[in-house]
Parts: sequence; C-alpha cells; structure tokens
Amino acid sequence: NKVQNFDFVGKWKWTGTSGGFADHLHETPASTETTLQLNLMKNYTFTILKDGKEVMIGKYELNMLKSIYSGEMERYITCDRSNNPDGRYFVTNGIIKIYEENKLSIDDNNYDGIGSGFERIE
Repeated sequence: NKVQNFDFVGKWKWTGTSGGFADHLHETPASTETTLQLNLMKNYTFTILKDGKEVMIGKYELNMLKSIYSGEMERYITCDRSNNPDGRYFVTNGIIKIYEENKLSIDDNNYDGIGSGFERIE
C-alpha cells in the first residue's frame, strides 16, 4: 500500500537550491561548480551522483502530508541518508512534485525552508 511513485521514477539533474531565512540561500551547479544528479528507482531506492560519480545509495519512502505551500495533502519524500548522513547536497526530505512536465521540486515544508529544483534527464 505504498504511495505511487511512477511519475517520479527517472534521472533528475539538480538545477539549484534556494530559500532559508530571508531567502539567503541560492546555490546552483555554476555557483558550486558541481553537477548533481538524483536517480529515483521504481523499487523505492535512490542514488545521488556528484560530478558523475555515485556518492550515495539508499531507500526512499513516500507518504502523504499536508503541504504548508498549498494546504493540501501532497506527497512527501524521505530519503534514507543513514549511510552518508553528511551528504547533504540538496533537499532530500520534503514535498515532492512535478511541474512543467519535466521539472521536479523538493521543498522541505518549513517556513523559511529551503527547496531544490531538478530537470528530467530521462
């Protein structure tokens, strides 16, 4: 009885992370000189690639949670980073949604929170 994930399955290129208190955080591949990729698999595992190298692998789960952005119940992803707790390259726990067909966002569901954006590679 898992929350469906088929629309998220694929390879996603990180495009930026922003937000925080007074919107102070703005990071992009250009500003960090880093390319990051999030791969979400059908079997609820994920991998993160940094500059083309796999740096993290783990399980993720999806639950329904009330979004502070829309006030609606939305899907919330939790990526298990226990095997690499400081590999915090972008938001990996948050409200996850697809917009404009091939763009993905993960927002941590906190006021003054941060969010990350991705673009579908395949």
